[in-house]
Amino acid sequence: MSSLQSRILIGLVGFPSVIYVILNHILVFNMIVVFCFALAFREFIKIVSNFNNRTYWLFFGTIYIFGSMMSLIYLRSIDSLLSSPFTLLLFAGVMINDSMAFIVGKTFGGPKILPTISPKKTYSGLFGGLIGSIVFIYLCELYFLSGFEFSLTKRDQYFLVFVFNIIGFIGDSFESFIKRKANVKDSSGLLLGHGGMLDRLDSLILTTPVTMFYVIAYYL
Repeated sequence: MSSLQSRILIGLVGFPSVIYVILNHILVFNMIVVFCFALAFREFIKIVSNFNNRTYWLFFGTIYIFGSMMSLIYLRSIDSLLSSPFTLLLFAGVMINDSMAFIVGKTFGGPKILPTISPKKTYSGLFGGLIGSIVFIYLCELYFLSGFEFSLTKRDQYFLVFVFNIIGFIGDSFESFIKRKANVKDSSGLLLGHGGMLDRLDSLILTTPVTMFYVIAYYL
């Protein structure tokens, strides 16, 4: 099975499941979040185990990963309070942006953005992710958010597109940097040819606290 086929299969199975849990089972969602982030931290520890300044990296990783975990749990609680869709949009938007960036980048190729850190990332992929994010937010506002007692403002829409595309790219690139520094391809083989848990959460780890602080600043 190719990497593209694997991504499509995981998306078809995992995407609806994640959305269902986010919308209907807060406790189950929180338990899954804790479990997945704990696995990601375990992988992070293994990656940095041979770094010279290992203590610094362990301290940073604790704040970086578990801080994001707590941000995600708190963001979901805010959504319950406001009847807002930010957790749902964060998960779906990051997944769609990553998938579109992968598909467009693999299809069209072109100049690399960070050839020494992440040689597979191209400007065409970044642009593809941007278009995917814009279309996703547009369709959500047009069709899918009517069930919420909440409407996205233009500011919200611009912010979310920026978070999915730029902040997500930074989070992904940072994980690529530490893997390159450790000379490993994937954070683990946990997901059977699809990398490890840290590989799957890399964009979400950084986009979550940024989104949480935005929601706090404008809605609480």
